Amino acid sequence: MGDHGKPVWPVWELLKWMMGLSTHTIAAIGLSLVEKFQSPQPPQFVLQKKQELKAELEKLLGSDGVFLYPSHPHIAPKHHYPLFTPFNFAYTGIFNILGLPVTQCPLGLSQERLPLGLQIVTNKYKDHLAIATARHLETAFGGWRDPGTA
Repeated sequence: MGDHGKPVWPVWELLKWMMGLSTHTIAAIGLSLVEKFQSPQPPQFVLQKKQELKAELEKLLGSDGVFLYPSHPHIAPKHHYPLFTPFNFAYTGIFNILGLPVTQCPLGLSQERLPLGLQIVTNKYKDHLAIATARHLETAFGGWRDPGTA
């Protein structure tokens, strides 16, 4: 966390935030505090589990596999709601950690007129499959639509 190149002290920012004076969100301050006291290197057991999951998914996907996965566990959340469900980022974060290509595909709107979509995951170096699948699904389901005018 920084402020125009100047270092920021997370504890000080937390105090400022409690008085309504911080320019940072509570999520950014919280993450900064966690990172300050966390080991820079994950435990070996975590790295091993990551490699096992990556190998399993790569085997499952093969050379032409496509994995459709939700982008989020719920429809689009209201503003600030993700602060109360901080681990929902795992739906997208897991594929970032594994280094697999993902294409986010808009599918239209829910009954509440909120955006719906899914992630299309392919094996490494198979981005073209994710993009081709996304184009097909976008056409079939109507793709992105403006919630205010659709």
